[in-house]
Amino acid sequence: MSHGGWHGSAAADPCIAQPNRPCNAGRECSPLVLARPSAPNYNPARMKILGRNIGRAANPDDASAGEYMDRTRMSFGDHLEELRLRLMLGLLGVVVGAVIGLLSAKPIMTLLFQPLFAVQDRHHLPTQLLGSTPQAGFSVYMKVGLLSGVILAGPWLLYQAWQFVASGLYPKEQRFARRFVPASGGLFILGVLFMYMVALPIVLNFFVAFNKSFAASYNGITPFQKLLLGDEEGEAGSKDGATNPGEKAGDTPAPRIPILENDPKAPQPGDIWFNRQSRILSVQGDAERWSVPLIAGARRAIITGDFTVDSYTSFVLMLALAFGLAFQLPIAVLFLAWTGIVSVAQMRKSRRIIILIIFIVAAVLTPPDVFSQMLLAIPMCGLFEIGLLIARSVERRREQA
Repeated sequence: MSHGGWHGSAAADPCIAQPNRPCNAGRECSPLVLARPSAPNYNPARMKILGRNIGRAANPDDASAGEYMDRTRMSFGDHLEELRLRLMLGLLGVVVGAVIGLLSAKPIMTLLFQPLFAVQDRHHLPTQLLGSTPQAGFSVYMKVGLLSGVILAGPWLLYQAWQFVASGLYPKEQRFARRFVPASGGLFILGVLFMYMVALPIVLNFFVAFNKSFAASYNGITPFQKLLLGDEEGEAGSKDGATNPGEKAGDTPAPRIPILENDPKAPQPGDIWFNRQSRILSVQGDAERWSVPLIAGARRAIITGDFTVDSYTSFVLMLALAFGLAFQLPIAVLFLAWTGIVSVAQMRKSRRIIILIIFIVAAVLTPPDVFSQMLLAIPMCGLFEIGLLIARSVERRREQA
């Protein structure tokens, strides 16, 4: 037969009928015997590609893929039994992780609160969180403990999931999963660390500073408002015969409160002092001490930087999940290129559209402010470019194979 300038005959050459077996000439038969070119349209580059495809067709791994699937084939009942076993083992791992997470929930909560306390201290605000409901502290404790347990049991859950789906994958797909599933977990941890150490302090500082910008000085009730609302305090004072000591200037000198760097070691009852470092005004009583934090500034802030413990915890956990998922972008790019769904060249040509999609995804995953969206979108763009470089190197190795 003749094809593209090459001539061979399957009937004349027994090596084609029985490949990979020794023939009478004492040589090993090849899947295809090609004669010397005799046509003028001989193309060496084309024959190089043809020879490479022939080598891939004769690859023992590819040839044995069907046999491997036949050996590992399971019935529907076997799949259900395997799924039940993996679910039970996964649930057992979650229970063990939840117990460990609940025992260590308080240190984890302290770790979560530290960036907020640092920002509050930077803006001279009380380092505290508010509980809006009686069960706020307990609910946050349970949420953090259980979620920490699930994260701790994450590798065990991935292992059980892998054991269930591995039997349905080809050996080539199993090699891909073994290589990039650990990388996916590492990228998720890297995203959470980036959120905690870089993005979270910047976002909190922006919000607290923005809230402090809403400040106003209250000059008292106006005469017109007194006419509308009445002057109950003045009427009560005239009836009781009470006087305001501040009305007569010079009668009582203004008290002077000492400003100290640290609390006194042995305060006496009646002592009053202000701690410069903690910004707390304290009064020593007979048996206990009373204290109140003070806020710097002559004007009173309309919106304070005090957050509730449940809203802050939900905010941090949402950001952690968003950054952890966003850092999976290199794995997604490599998977698309490896499976042939989208080539590297196509992704490069569509770079502007992909960057637009990245900013849209960042807007969906983050709170509704431009600041946190930019902090997530910019690293995602960098991760996309890294994924393209890795995918291109993989494509080159496959072309050279």
